[in-house]
Amino acid sequence: MNKTAVIALKLCGKVDYRSDVDYIGADKGALVLADQGIPMVLAVGDFDSVSDDEFTRIEKASDEVIRLNPIKDDADSEHAVSEAQRRGYEKVILLGAAGRRIDHTIVNLRLALKYAGFVWLEDDYNRIHAVSEGTYVLRKDGYPYKSFFTQEGALVSLEGFQYPLCDRELTSMDLYTVSNELVREEGRLVVKRGKILIIESRD
Repeated sequence: MNKTAVIALKLCGKVDYRSDVDYIGADKGALVLADQGIPMVLAVGDFDSVSDDEFTRIEKASDEVIRLNPIKDDADSEHAVSEAQRRGYEKVILLGAAGRRIDHTIVNLRLALKYAGFVWLEDDYNRIHAVSEGTYVLRKDGYPYKSFFTQEGALVSLEGFQYPLCDRELTSMDLYTVSNELVREEGRLVVKRGKILIIESRD
């Protein structure tokens, strides 16, 4: 088993196959992987939006299939994340997490906060994850814009940024922490209390 699992959601698009990760298909994301010839260790979801023929293709492409009751208390992406954590993965990357459905996007952003340091959301323009208390080095890495948000409040400092902060209390309503930029190749985020959602973006 690899240390990282990539969870494909239905709007993940073309997936660049990597041999150093394991692939998990969440609901129709499993069909996306199957149709691209990418083998999965697991396909999980209620699969209420796939046909019988599509489900057969998913079964053939995955080592294991968990079919959920459509009447459930968690989203397919949340169930896939918790299943990956239960199986011992150290990191999960969600592909297609920011899609057409705003409600699903909010769920996936909250998954990053709920599973800080474990869940990452990635697409062509964004790389998103959350951190709890500690000191973190951030680099440009092709993502010039760094935004920082909190859901329940946090005490943070930013060093090496165009708009630095020193022991600043952030609330869920603070929006001025959007689109900050590094003034050198790397900077530091210090979280003294709470959790911070880091959104790294490019145009």
